[in-house]
Amino acid sequence: MPLALLTGPANAGKVASLLDRYVAALDREPSLVVPNRDDVERIERDLLRRAPALLGGWIGTFGDLATRIVRSRREVVLSPLQRGLVLRRVVSGTDLPQLDASARFGGFGEALGEAVSELEVGLVEPEEVDGELGRLYRAYRLELDRLGALDRDLVAAKAAALVARDLAAWDESPVFVYGFEDLTGAQWALIEGLAARTEVVVSLPYEPSRTAFAALERTANDLARLAGPSVEERPAQNWYEAPALAHLERGLFEDAVDEAPPLDGAVRFLEAAGRRATLELVGDEILDLLRGGVPPEDIGVIAPSLEGVRAPLETAFGALGIPFEIDGSIRLPRTSLGRGLLALLRFAWLDGGRPELYTFLRSRYSGLSRNRVDYAEGRLRGRGVTSPGRVEEETRALLGQGLVPVDRLRGDEPPLEAVEGVVHGMLS
Repeated sequence: MPLALLTGPANAGKVASLLDRYVAALDREPSLVVPNRDDVERIERDLLRRAPALLGGWIGTFGDLATRIVRSRREVVLSPLQRGLVLRRVVSGTDLPQLDASARFGGFGEALGEAVSELEVGLVEPEEVDGELGRLYRAYRLELDRLGALDRDLVAAKAAALVARDLAAWDESPVFVYGFEDLTGAQWALIEGLAARTEVVVSLPYEPSRTAFAALERTANDLARLAGPSVEERPAQNWYEAPALAHLERGLFEDAVDEAPPLDGAVRFLEAAGRRATLELVGDEILDLLRGGVPPEDIGVIAPSLEGVRAPLETAFGALGIPFEIDGSIRLPRTSLGRGLLALLRFAWLDGGRPELYTFLRSRYSGLSRNRVDYAEGRLRGRGVTSPGRVEEETRALLGQGLVPVDRLRGDEPPLEAVEGVVHGMLS
């Protein structure tokens, strides 16, 4: 059956119409695909405003939908950590004359993972890629075949193939998709396969002949061809409180526009010397909003990179007493638990020395007081003790107790179980 397409600019009522259709189809166990997992809770609240209870249906991301289809065939899907380990193994086992210097750095595996993801979601096969990247890509896919596993980017392609050829891969449950400004090759193939067997409704932010939406023209035209007559174009709505923002939205990137109205505070520019000082100015603005009754969860701060702004943001907002949370992941070594755990593992398994052992002992997770640890390390420094064996022996004697986490890591337990036990001990 044909796909239905809803188009229009931001806040034209596309999503509201799509959610109304979703609620009307609850008795058919519909699926709603959203851009990010963070959107799930917000969409659930929107749906509960339309219905007192939701006793059917499913909400998730494209990745969740593909995994749901693939796992019905009992496929093994690698976690991000497992995928990272596979990539490292591939890099270490592949001859790379040109990339050898770069491959020695820890970030090479992550960069390779991003490149492989782009190739996979674009449905590019290993034999279509030349050079050393192609060699790494082929080695990676061969390793996945050896393990009998898929990564999350291959899951979408696998799901699309299943839906296209296997009648049991999907029933007649309708699918609703919103919030995507573009579709990868795998996502497109999955939508096309689902549209061939059930009702699919897609919401796309797009207005014909608008320069701001030119990048979406191809996607909109492809979806419109698939939808046939089932295309609904929703007109723009004047929902901006500030005339300047309405003018900006209507005239963005256009050559000929009417004279702009005064800003009247709709857009403000803050300038300070340094990142922290700038964030303090932002914090002052947020405090004014909070005192004016705006809920903290309704205020967003957008930064080019979380890594560059995380520390100064925590310092600036923490000093001002602003409640906040950072929407993003953080690497284990950047946490106090991670620093202590990794130092302990290096000492126990990689012949680490005094710095590694005492990084763990000085952390809050060792269970030892700071005074005892400082005393023991001071004695070792005074004696010039640096070799791992002597450091461990002298530390046990100076502390007057065993090093239980070290002993457990070197015991007969499987490594992962030993690490899990050590982490539980550190947290307790």
